[in-house]
Amino acid sequence: MTKGNKKKTANIIIDLSMVVLMPLLMAYSLIGEEFHEIIGTLIFILFIVHHILHLKWWKAIPRGKYNAYRISITVFNIILLIVMFLQPLSGIALSKHIYTFLQLKGVAATARTIHIICAYWCYVLLSLHLGLHTDQIIQPLKSKKSFAKMKWIGRAVFILIAAYGIYAFIHRGFWGYMSGKTMFAFFDFSESRVLFIVDYLAVMTLFAVIGNYLSKLLKFRRKTK
Repeated sequence: MTKGNKKKTANIIIDLSMVVLMPLLMAYSLIGEEFHEIIGTLIFILFIVHHILHLKWWKAIPRGKYNAYRISITVFNIILLIVMFLQPLSGIALSKHIYTFLQLKGVAATARTIHIICAYWCYVLLSLHLGLHTDQIIQPLKSKKSFAKMKWIGRAVFILIAAYGIYAFIHRGFWGYMSGKTMFAFFDFSESRVLFIVDYLAVMTLFAVIGNYLSKLLKFRRKTK
């Protein structure tokens, strides 16, 4: 395996790991506060490694020409980077298990507000990011003979899941958290954890599909120009 292939494989493993862990992170009280802090720390480490592997992209920001596609991706990635740093930093300030040794006082109220808002924005932005780069993730599959047929089947399945994701987005009150109107996470402890995860995966799929089609639209506009 070449160095380039190893890097691509590492990227896919990291991205898929974050996809699996993000819905668990959002479960918060359903999985326990200590486990929540452990998963949050792990996701942040994966995020840092992801950006180390893409350091070349960040170094190239001052160079070259900018079109609509590159401007959109650059602005999006910078916003995601800011939110992804605010979320764990505010989480550390609220820590009751792993980071208690820091003993940050007098910041709990502000940190809680930032943490809840960033948590839901992070979830949506990371899902969009996944969709923006879906074509790169599935690139190795394009050489297979069955890809053309499976592509349309997969597209139909993901669109159906995304349709349910609209309901889950509303039902789970995402916009209330993202807009800052809802300041406390509400959980029904009698509901199945599996159902909770299914709903959040559907929301992830919704925004991944939106991200994928936004990517196609931006690339199409770039080609036509």
